Amino acid sequence: MKISKAFFSKKYSPFFKMVIQTLLLFVIFTIPLSINITHTPPPYTMYNTTPSGLSIFNSFLQERGFNTTRTILSTDPILKLPDSSILVIAGGAKNYRASEKAVIDSFVARGGTLLLLGGSGSSYDLAEYFGITMSVSMLLATENYYPSPEYIFTHSPATINGTLCFAYSRAILYVAQSDHQIEVQSISTAPTVFIDGNGDKIWDQIAEDIRSYKVAVAVSRGLGTIVTISSMSFLTNDLYLAGFDNLNLTISLIGAYTGGTEPLVCFEESHKRWPFASTEGIINQTYGSIILLSKTRIFIFIVILLLLFFYYITPRFKDVFRTKESYKKFISKKIWSRRRELFDTFGSPINPTVEEKILSYLYFQHELYPRKAYNYFILEKMKFVPSHLYEEEERELFELALSKKLDHDTFLFLFKRLEVIQKRRRY
Repeated sequence: MKISKAFFSKKYSPFFKMVIQTLLLFVIFTIPLSINITHTPPPYTMYNTTPSGLSIFNSFLQERGFNTTRTILSTDPILKLPDSSILVIAGGAKNYRASEKAVIDSFVARGGTLLLLGGSGSSYDLAEYFGITMSVSMLLATENYYPSPEYIFTHSPATINGTLCFAYSRAILYVAQSDHQIEVQSISTAPTVFIDGNGDKIWDQIAEDIRSYKVAVAVSRGLGTIVTISSMSFLTNDLYLAGFDNLNLTISLIGAYTGGTEPLVCFEESHKRWPFASTEGIINQTYGSIILLSKTRIFIFIVILLLLFFYYITPRFKDVFRTKESYKKFISKKIWSRRRELFDTFGSPINPTVEEKILSYLYFQHELYPRKAYNYFILEKMKFVPSHLYEEEERELFELALSKKLDHDTFLFLFKRLEVIQKRRRY
């Protein structure tokens, strides 16, 4: 108890004020920078029921006996996932930092399965981290060149008559292999696609060769597996409703590389751009931003500088910009009452000082005349000044001033003027 009282004493009050000021600065300047003005949920998320959502895939997983969860604040919960878990990363608006990539890498190394839909965005960058290089430009089909060459169809190895659809996909050009990373499986397109190098969505038969390209690979890394699909929309609701076998193939793949009696699937959604008005957005863009920025050395350095700055300036700020004590507040500290005249704290009689009596009298006058207290004090002062000492201009000045409510500055001016007039009788 003594330690608590000492810690929260007035001695340390500048420190606590400085901490609060720093937090307010963070809210005012940092949080608005992360606010997303959109009103729709981000695509490729587990509870999104729109055509671009993964809600049907989430339902399929639960029907197959998988437990599903997600991350909203940061990648830190990945550290606590069981070794036999599956981590799903589809797209993303915020790039992963080096420390976050290391967290995901350690998850795979100890036996986890990473399902990476990496057509672009942060998932594309994450694929590069694992040595899986994709083409910058999209793959386009030639057989169904019109009207939608962005959709590439190929046979599904999961079912006999199943068809896979890769929408807006990239070509997997290179997979790094070493003693701890080996490619174990891949899916390629028919030899009827080309890389749209110039981005015009038109097949240049001379410069753009058609052939088969890899669009999905499974890589053994450490004790775990990375399943990379070059299309972010591979598991969306609209492709399932269109009759494609994408979901069945994916569940078959992760089931083949995952052990454990109760497999857990975690959707990594902390790097999505959530609408700020949603519950996820409020959590992700406030507390989640703090967690994300706290991993940056520059941010920590700036916060320390702010803490030191406010710790230095707070005590001096009050001295420079000290608020004026009001008249009522000043005299209320020294108010005299009949109770004080009779007894003090020990029950002994005590008499007030002359100053206390005068201040108490002024205080009660202020209570009686709250709107024109200064007018009353000037009138009381004028009773001690003979009328023949006033000059005509001064008499008109006081009559005009007392016809209105006096403020503090005007009261002081008139009071000092009365002091000058009162001294005239000495000569």
